[in-house]
Amino acid sequence: MKKFVSILLLMSLLFTLFASVGHAASTPPKLFLNGKELLSDVEPRIEKGSTLVPLAILSEGLGYEVEWEGGPKKVTVKNDSTVIELIINQTSIRVNGEVKEIDVTPPKLVNWRTMVPVRLVGELLGISFEWKEDVREVHMFEKAEEPKPGTETPETPAVGYITAVNMDEQSVIRISHAGANAPGKPKLLDNPRRLVIDFPYTAFIPQLANTIGADGQAKITVENNPLLTSFRYSQFSASPLTARLVVDLGDDTGYVLTSGENEFAIALMPLSEVPAQPVDPETPTEPEEPSTPEPSTPPDNSADVYDIVLDAGHGAKDPGAYSKSLNRWEKEFNLSAVLKIKAELEKDKRFRVHLTRKDDTFLELMDRVKFAENVKADLFISVHANSYDNTSVSGVETYYERANSKAFAETMHKYVLAGMGIRDRGVKKAAFKVIKETTMPAILIEAGYLSNASDASALFNTKTQDKLAVEVAKGIKDYLKLK
Repeated sequence: MKKFVSILLLMSLLFTLFASVGHAASTPPKLFLNGKELLSDVEPRIEKGSTLVPLAILSEGLGYEVEWEGGPKKVTVKNDSTVIELIINQTSIRVNGEVKEIDVTPPKLVNWRTMVPVRLVGELLGISFEWKEDVREVHMFEKAEEPKPGTETPETPAVGYITAVNMDEQSVIRISHAGANAPGKPKLLDNPRRLVIDFPYTAFIPQLANTIGADGQAKITVENNPLLTSFRYSQFSASPLTARLVVDLGDDTGYVLTSGENEFAIALMPLSEVPAQPVDPETPTEPEEPSTPEPSTPPDNSADVYDIVLDAGHGAKDPGAYSKSLNRWEKEFNLSAVLKIKAELEKDKRFRVHLTRKDDTFLELMDRVKFAENVKADLFISVHANSYDNTSVSGVETYYERANSKAFAETMHKYVLAGMGIRDRGVKKAAFKVIKETTMPAILIEAGYLSNASDASALFNTKTQDKLAVEVAKGIKDYLKLK
């Protein structure tokens, strides 16, 4: 058990020091434990002459467990030899069953974190302090204890921090972090359908922690997106320290979880587009042996007739994105644009055009792929319109997935831009099933954003659609080196 008397004398001296500097500056002091800076989800603060620090971060760094009881607002801190019980806003604490009165600021809750004054930290956890006035740093040092013979001290996992949670226009939720541990296996739950991902030994930086409301979570609502309705994050547990992300999914939504440098990404997509073997960030796979190199040059057609497959995205029961400003659906634009492109291409006898759908019907994605393969298409173009919850987002995007499609995408993008006359959002790579599973050069065009009133007007403007058809035909001829 820790010896409190000598530490109390030291803390009394330090308390006087902290009280004197507490009002000298408003900048929160930095916190160090055994020489390592502690990045807490709640910053240390000085109140009424006491420097308050988060108990959980310290206790976990020292190998203590923390348990929280919401009813009495009670925190229990314990290790093999010491059990400490605190109640929020009360000056009585219990140490190994013995009641003790404290004469400093009592424990308090800040963003659901238990904050205690440094003097009390010293009494409870048996650590020494050094205050560095010039840099406003609190340095704490744990008293080293000799390990018992034949025992090994287990390592406590380092605490990581989530620094940002955002979703981009492609419905990819990105979790930026600093030293966070890999998330546990995602859980897919029903009623309502949702994806739950926990990040062990992870907290949120103060800027994010401050967005968490009284209900213990921060929620972002997403409109006009069939893949999800919202996502939310919370500090789910204090022991063990766990950050949680919950995504409220649509009925037909799947996902792929990947990890990169200082980032985890959750790409949402229709279930039919989820790769057969999604990448697991905890078990990276060996790269596959390269197969026969894919061609990067236009197809050579000895008969001088090129088979072009035009795919109008969505259809029937799958309407796609929605335009509030025009009360129109994406499937309508896709079909109208494809029919106009077909008519323009067929003015040239060197093109044989095939449509995956000619009217308001529905095809599974794999059926669209099989259709293109069966007609032995030379080129494949899937036409879509985009949507995003931020209505200011606008512009044209052209996607490819395979190496033999990149040049086709880069060529066609210039012409689609000319046809639409709106913002350039670039050529991008994405694993959409219809451009991944096909074998010929294949692209997916996102001609504009239906969620943006200006883009929507252009998408459903007859003259713009006519110009888009002309430009797409020009782009195909350019790529095929036809005059």
